Amino acid sequence: MNTETVIVLGNGFDLDLGWDTSYKSFYEKHDGWRAFRTNEDDLFQFVVEKVPGNWFDFERTLHEYALLRAEKPYLKYKTSKIERDIQDYNTFKTQLASFIAEGSKSSVKKDSYAYRLLEAYVGAKKDKTSDRYFPIKLFSYNYTPLSRILSDIDPNFKAGYIPVHGTVERNNIIFGFHDDPNIPKEYRSLQKSMDENYKSSAIVTESLQAKTIIFFGLSLGYIDGVYFKNLFEQISNFANPQMINKRIVFITLNTATGSDVKNNLLDMGINLQLLYNSNRIDFIYTDKEQREKNESIFEGLLNNLAT
Repeated sequence: MNTETVIVLGNGFDLDLGWDTSYKSFYEKHDGWRAFRTNEDDLFQFVVEKVPGNWFDFERTLHEYALLRAEKPYLKYKTSKIERDIQDYNTFKTQLASFIAEGSKSSVKKDSYAYRLLEAYVGAKKDKTSDRYFPIKLFSYNYTPLSRILSDIDPNFKAGYIPVHGTVERNNIIFGFHDDPNIPKEYRSLQKSMDENYKSSAIVTESLQAKTIIFFGLSLGYIDGVYFKNLFEQISNFANPQMINKRIVFITLNTATGSDVKNNLLDMGINLQLLYNSNRIDFIYTDKEQREKNESIFEGLLNNLAT
C-alpha cells in the first residue's frame, strides 16, 4: 500500500523538543573543536571567520571552502595542507557528534509540538489493525537518537524511523555538502554522497506517493533543499494531476522562519503561486505568541494521523 503521510524532521524539531543541538550552539558553546585551531590559512580558520555570516551553516561553509580551493589551486604543491584540511573536517565531524550526543541527553518538553507529533506517530501505529501496514513514514535529517524517545513513548513500538544522515548512537553521522562537480577531487570526501554510510532513503519517492507531507523544523535551505527541488517541481505541475492536490504542512518557529522557508523555495526556482494553487499549504508556528492561534490546526493534523 502507498504511504499516506510523510513526516520530515529538521533541526527546528530538536529545538522545539528541548534539545539545544543547533550549529549555532555548536559554534558558540562547544569548545572541543577550538583546541585544534592553528590560525593558519586552513579549513578551521575559514570556518571561524565565515560561519556566523552563513547563519551558522557549517555545511555551507565547507562547500564554500572547497570551491575556494578550486579557484586557488595550490593543491598539487601543498599536499600537507590538503591532508590538514581533511583532518580538520574529520575533527569537526567528531566534535559535532560529541556535542549532539551530549545535547540530546537533556530532558524533552512533553508539551511541545515536537513531542506531541511523536506521540501521534506512535499512537497511529497502535490504531492500525495490521502490523504490515503502517502508512506513515518518518524521516529525520537530525543526528539525535530519536529512537530513544519513541521507545519511551511506547517500549513495544517497532516501526522506527529513517535517519537520513545517520545518528550519534550508531556512530554513523553523515556531515558535509551536496554533490558539486566543481569540487576538486582532493576535497570530494567532504560531499555527503562520498560517505561510506550514505544510503538511499527513498524520501522523495515516498513523498510523491503521500497525500500529506509534514516538514517540521526543516528550512529547505542551501544544503538540504537539493533533496526536495524535484519534489516541489512535480507537485506544482498541473500537467501531472496525479502529483498535485497534496497537503503540505510546514511547522516552524514563527513567521520569520516561515518566510525563510518560502524564500528558500523561491531560491530553488519553485513558483509559490503554482505550489499554493495546486496543493493545500499550511504553516504552523510553534512559538508562544502564535501557539494559541495554531493549536486547532495542529490538533486537526494529529487527529488525521490516526485516521
